[in-house]
Amino acid sequence: MLRPRDVASAHLFARADAVAHVCSPKFVSYFIFRDPRDVVVSHVFYVTDMEARHVHHDYYASLPDFNSRLTVSILGRPDAGMEFPDIAARFAPYMGWLDHPEVLSIHFEDLINDRAATLARILDHFLARLPLHSPRQLILDALESSINPTKSPTFRSGKTGEWKNLFTDEHKRIFKDIAGDLLVKLGYESNYDW
Repeated sequence: MLRPRDVASAHLFARADAVAHVCSPKFVSYFIFRDPRDVVVSHVFYVTDMEARHVHHDYYASLPDFNSRLTVSILGRPDAGMEFPDIAARFAPYMGWLDHPEVLSIHFEDLINDRAATLARILDHFLARLPLHSPRQLILDALESSINPTKSPTFRSGKTGEWKNLFTDEHKRIFKDIAGDLLVKLGYESNYDW
């Protein structure tokens, strides 16, 4: 349904049909992802405090504390009778995007901590596929001014690395067991020693 020059966002699995379509010359594509450790922390706050209609809200509310909720967000609920896999399995359908140079991979954290350089990379990727005749700084300024995370229904704090203050040693152990290699593949860690 996209028309020429439309901009869209999606949680799009890297299935063969989607890859063939998105990696075609018709698209300028980006894969933006976040540290999975912050994803599970954010998930706890979202399901528990921000979205009372979420399918897992009542279950999370029934748990005794944040630590038990965080453990569930890492491990998923395989016996719940509804889809909620562990964090590695939740990321797995998207990982194929990393294998396609037509899709620029972007760490969410870079948009927060090194925004100017990241926006320049975004623009360079775009201009390589679709040259524009507007001044570069004008385009970069437009990109910067269009960023408004408070319009997102999932926005809570916009911080990165929050997991460092909330993971216990047990959460770290569980996460490494479930998804330690995921952190290496995504470039957040070089090994399991974190």
